Amino acid sequence: MVQYLFSKRVFIPITYNMKVMVHDLNEEDFLQLGIRNNDYTVINTNVTAVPCVGCYNCWLKTPGTCKINDCLNNSGSLLGNSEETVLISQNCYGGYSEYVKKVLDRSISVSLPFFTYRSWKVRHVKRYKTNRNQLTVILYGDFLESEIKTAELLVEANRSNMGFKVVTLHIINNINEIAQVLK
Repeated sequence: MVQYLFSKRVFIPITYNMKVMVHDLNEEDFLQLGIRNNDYTVINTNVTAVPCVGCYNCWLKTPGTCKINDCLNNSGSLLGNSEETVLISQNCYGGYSEYVKKVLDRSISVSLPFFTYRSWKVRHVKRYKTNRNQLTVILYGDFLESEIKTAELLVEANRSNMGFKVVTLHIINNINEIAQVLK
């Protein structure tokens, strides 16, 4: 079944082979995607949630769980245990919208506060042993050429930092093209 995280605290059981979708679409546009039951655990970012305060409790005191008691308090463990993650965001200068960025900021607990080398770069050690296969990023809206290059660099850095094997970036101008990309 599709599990939604909206404006109140919801317990989502962590399962293996989990697929997580984080999006900033309004409800009408999301329903047009036709996501079937059992496809994704969905994090709707269009909710009232507190941004990360940088306390690092999710790293040290309550591993994987944010101390802020709202709908994003377990987003780190959800993203950390997902084998496939889909990020759908409006373009914001070649990056994510403030709403999707808030979820990613609150998910710092996908890694540990220790370092290792991956791809010849210093990266944080992954907290979860999940085999993180695919990161799919769909950015929609109007783009300048420089924003496309920024987006390419950003998603590659996200792939490496979050421990994904493969990343796919889709740049689309029309929100109605998202459903075709997800098929």
